[in-house]
Amino acid sequence: MLIKNAEIYQAGLNDLRVEQGIITAIGRLSPRPDETVVDAFSGALLPGLHDHHIHFLSYAASWASLDCGPAAAPNSQVFAQLLQQQTPGIEWLRGIGYHESIAGDIDCHWLDQYCLNRPVRIQHRSGRLWMFNSMGLAILKGSLYRSTNPPTLPAEGLRSGRFYDADQALASLLGRQLPPVSHASKKLASYGITGFSDMTPSNDRDTLALFQQLQSQHLLLQNIRLARRSVLDVADTADLTADALGPVKIHLHENRLPALQDLIERIHLSHTAGAAVAIHCVTEIELLFSLAALEEAGSIAGDRIEHAAVTPEHALDRMRALNLTVVTQPGFIAEKGDTYLRDMAAADQDSLYRCNAFLKANIALAGSSDAPFGSADPWAAMKAAVTRRTTSGQTVGRDEALTPEQALALFLGSLENPGQPRRIMTGVSADLCLLKHPWSISRTRLQSEDIQLVICKGIPIHQRAQLFEKTS
Repeated sequence: MLIKNAEIYQAGLNDLRVEQGIITAIGRLSPRPDETVVDAFSGALLPGLHDHHIHFLSYAASWASLDCGPAAAPNSQVFAQLLQQQTPGIEWLRGIGYHESIAGDIDCHWLDQYCLNRPVRIQHRSGRLWMFNSMGLAILKGSLYRSTNPPTLPAEGLRSGRFYDADQALASLLGRQLPPVSHASKKLASYGITGFSDMTPSNDRDTLALFQQLQSQHLLLQNIRLARRSVLDVADTADLTADALGPVKIHLHENRLPALQDLIERIHLSHTAGAAVAIHCVTEIELLFSLAALEEAGSIAGDRIEHAAVTPEHALDRMRALNLTVVTQPGFIAEKGDTYLRDMAAADQDSLYRCNAFLKANIALAGSSDAPFGSADPWAAMKAAVTRRTTSGQTVGRDEALTPEQALALFLGSLENPGQPRRIMTGVSADLCLLKHPWSISRTRLQSEDIQLVICKGIPIHQRAQLFEKTS
């Protein structure tokens, strides 16, 4: 394949040849006989984008779910109407994105008022809480009764229908069905995404094998890297490629933190096995607790802080000294910023999802979506990183704004080293994203609608128009 007249990002106007999935030449190139040719018409040619923190199977499942977020259901009346519109039956109604600002802390009794004759489970937008109606609870209890090795579920949850941090137990009782992964992968491709890191904390050897099966069946188009819950989960899995294995994900919750020594030992065990750690930190306490553990255990290349949702100024020097990478979600400023401004103390608001402060402190920074708990569109996240504006137009952390180039760089890092942007050069995998306009125009728009062609390992995985010609 020959891409002609492309504005190669940070390198200028040129042609580029792809052979067997690799970029083999850049320069003024003539078409070869029977070669596929794409005329870029001076559009910007970028490295393929990477989402460095996504929950892919949950994202795929969201396409078969009812949107119960504040945008779709701004109040309890609208939410009730959404539920009442659903057809009764035996199939589960799966809802996502619920927030208590809609109708409070709902439970099975609340849900029964509006959807009694169909099993319902609604996920909170944090991803940590599931809420069932009575019909759903009855199915769950029946599975629990029939199970030969039943998982532990809290008695209060079995009464109220509210289950915190129980995904694995619920899945073991209700079973897992493959969500529309092909649709989800194609959607990511339409955003220019050629690779992602799945950071689901329950990932084990079965999950890793499933993802590679999906790739072999061409249902999953992107390059992948998966975090895992433990180095032991994949220690004897010889058929998995090493570059698919990501860091050990450590999911902290402020209201039930482990003993500090236990966290230190878990980090040490991972490091001894050669695996970095990725620690979930959405509160200041979680972040400071993680830094204390890392300072005691020591850090290695690849150790990450996920989210860094609240980062006080005094933590920056400690993070730099540990050589940590931060993987954050600037898109949350746009999507959830109005809620943050309403619920958080004013003194903490400038510490929310910081960007520029990390770069100024020489801390490696990468971007992600946390989809389905945020929009999977990286261009929307870039725009939020540049404007720092909420949905209503308010500004959060004005000093944390990035330039369009800095925002784009958040999604250009390799899966192995997310804080180091990749460049287009010969000898590397042909993972590319071609835009309609030169970068001088695209940087003012930051819109996924500008994407013309997306190539992963030399294979087109998305195109908006017929761009290919064949030389004779």
